[in-house]
Amino acid sequence: MKKKNRVLQRLEYIAYRAIAGAIRSMSDEGVYRWGTRLGVLSSRLLRGRNRLAMRNLRATFPERSDADLRAILGECWRHFGRQLLIYLRMQSMPIDEVLARCEIVHRELFDDAVAGGHGVILISAHYGSWEVGGLVVTSIAKGVRTVARRLDNEYLERDLARIRASTGAEVIDRRHAARPLLKALEENGVVVMLPDQAVLPREGVLAPFLGRPAWTTAAPAKMAVRRSSAIVFVFCIPHETRHRLEFSEPIRVDRLTEAERDPVALTTRINDVISRRIAARPDLWLWMHDRWKGTGESEVADG
Repeated sequence: MKKKNRVLQRLEYIAYRAIAGAIRSMSDEGVYRWGTRLGVLSSRLLRGRNRLAMRNLRATFPERSDADLRAILGECWRHFGRQLLIYLRMQSMPIDEVLARCEIVHRELFDDAVAGGHGVILISAHYGSWEVGGLVVTSIAKGVRTVARRLDNEYLERDLARIRASTGAEVIDRRHAARPLLKALEENGVVVMLPDQAVLPREGVLAPFLGRPAWTTAAPAKMAVRRSSAIVFVFCIPHETRHRLEFSEPIRVDRLTEAERDPVALTTRINDVISRRIAARPDLWLWMHDRWKGTGESEVADG
């Protein structure tokens, strides 16, 4: 990872703190309104990412018109602008208030998986409001471990680490994650993973994602098989300033056949669940990410 200029890091951090401070006194409607504006502004400033997102949408939904896809992308930018400000505001809320703003659906699927005693791998995606979902998960579960890549701004990284630690979750650098995650599963802990982003070919397997081969980490599949851990899917769906955390689609690895336990087969099954979610509400997924990097289908356009 390229090291960012320290002056730029400070300027970014000052802007972040100013925005976080300003939205604490805003009404819910004000946060929603300014988040929408932030999303629109981002789409205009990040033109390269906007073009990449449009290419991803065209390749994924070739049957849809450009007007339809542009409408999806426009709402996608507005959605992420809103969720960023909502999450910044929630960071300073008592956890009881956060829980009061989020309905939890099918929690019994998660509780049953924990009761199995072999650890749980919670699978989500960069979809909906995953950071808000993370706050809620860590408030209802013990022994949560989550995998993250370090930010390129050390000041923001420290703040984010402090916030995550305050919830009781342990954040593990993905470069050194295997051993502590396996240990957590051995202790019947909960491991949260978002495997919907591209990895280097040497780090993953080619598995279909939204109908096209994509390099995908096989780590969730391999760990689940090794520890006989249950895989449970969870997605946080926003509705204006409130949220709904949905547990779904448990995979009982101990009940799979040998062929189904194969890392590529199980990774494909994981991708299928995530893909169905995205196809149902494409405006909630991070199309600006170069998901098909390394396959020859997509390259980031700068600008």
